[in-house]
Amino acid sequence: MDNLELFFTMALMGFSLILFVISAITYRRVKSTRLLLVSAAFGIFFVKGLLLMVGLFSDAVGDVFAASIWVIILDFGILAFLYLSVAKR
Repeated sequence: MDNLELFFTMALMGFSLILFVISAITYRRVKSTRLLLVSAAFGIFFVKGLLLMVGLFSDAVGDVFAASIWVIILDFGILAFLYLSVAKR
């Protein structure tokens, strides 16, 4: 297990969880279908981060949930652009 990979996986989980909570709270206030879909996307990214973490710590799972550092960094970019598309007025 690479320390850099572990760091970025944990950061991906944290970032996507924060964005999920923010978008879910906003959806509850505004009731926009668009925000519901965005909340679901952030939630799925969080679940993906959990699965990546399981893949890092469990040899029994094998390479099913393994990802390279570049895939995780790309996910950060996707999350950032998804958030900016919703946050920008």
